[in-house]
Amino acid sequence: MSDTSGSSSDPKRARILEAAMAVCERRGVHAARMEEVAALARVSKGTLYRFFASKEDLFLATLIDSYEQGLRAVVEDPKAGPRERLVAAIDGLGKVLTTVAPRAAVLYQAWGVVAGEPAYESRLHDFLRDFHRDRQAEFVHTIVEGQRAGVFRSDVSAEVVAGGIGALLSGFIYRAAFDPIAASGEALRDCFDVMILDPLRAGPGPAARQTGEVDEDG
Repeated sequence: MSDTSGSSSDPKRARILEAAMAVCERRGVHAARMEEVAALARVSKGTLYRFFASKEDLFLATLIDSYEQGLRAVVEDPKAGPRERLVAAIDGLGKVLTTVAPRAAVLYQAWGVVAGEPAYESRLHDFLRDFHRDRQAEFVHTIVEGQRAGVFRSDVSAEVVAGGIGALLSGFIYRAAFDPIAASGEALRDCFDVMILDPLRAGPGPAARQTGEVDEDG
């Protein structure tokens, strides 16, 4: 079995992944042929099979790479405070969605092909589980740090907030399969602002403002 998670910096591997996606978008996942992918990527069939042992292996790599592309585009500032880091991390998820959304329908088809082979399906599930767990752990760490610094409200569970962030991303990715225009990175960020960042900001909670408990102006 080939190294599906091979170096993303290898230009041949990157061309193969792009070619595979282009062929699938043009012909459909089930009709895609490895020979056509190799030709479009300008590599020999031998080179193609050196990177990917089968069509399922190739499709698994396209699924994984679609998530990783957005993360590679994020550059963290080690001097930034917790709120700035949380915003940057959310922007990274927006980049993931921007990468995935236009190709979501094809990626779901590829998922169906991968799911037909238990070994590949297991590897996909392992990747996605670790991807979401790692993102959640990062969010929890940043939120807790912000709570201790007084930047974020301390009366909310960091784990629950982080879980909500993951749920928003998953929901937008699902919608992208049939409504990619509405499921944009900008729309996702707007939802994060309204549903996550604004309620998380330290200060009087929404309920207190609505009941007038802290309304000093009467």
